[in-house]
Amino acid sequence: MFKLKKLLRSKQLRLVLGIVIAVTVFTLLTLQPTLAFRARPQGDSLLYGKLADTRRLHGGHGVVSNAKVTINSLPPQTTRTDDQGQFWFKGLRDVHYVLKIELPYDHSNIYSFSTNVHGQTGEFFNIANDEEHNLHEIDY
Repeated sequence: MFKLKKLLRSKQLRLVLGIVIAVTVFTLLTLQPTLAFRARPQGDSLLYGKLADTRRLHGGHGVVSNAKVTINSLPPQTTRTDDQGQFWFKGLRDVHYVLKIELPYDHSNIYSFSTNVHGQTGEFFNIANDEEHNLHEIDY
């Protein structure tokens, strides 16, 4: 018993315990964002939308099917548009989101749209409205 008390009072043991605690705290703080991405979405709201590209008419309506749509929720969610250009994300909180869209016929560009979600939110997204890619020719 006397040796244990003497050991607990030693500077070396306190130093080792301090290092172990510091490493544990650092590890937990470092892994916390990684663990958050494995979590499920934590909200009751829904974002549904329709994607079109009025620069190119696909199927006569301008809707874009099979486009990859990713939302910056925690964790991020990815889906694809259906044959009518529709998509939806469930389990969202009522906050501002950014959507990244990759078109099936244009892999060189990623289009970005922002939206606010509150309850059931519906949006129409037109690729032609993205200013970076919405270049108009002017006839003189």
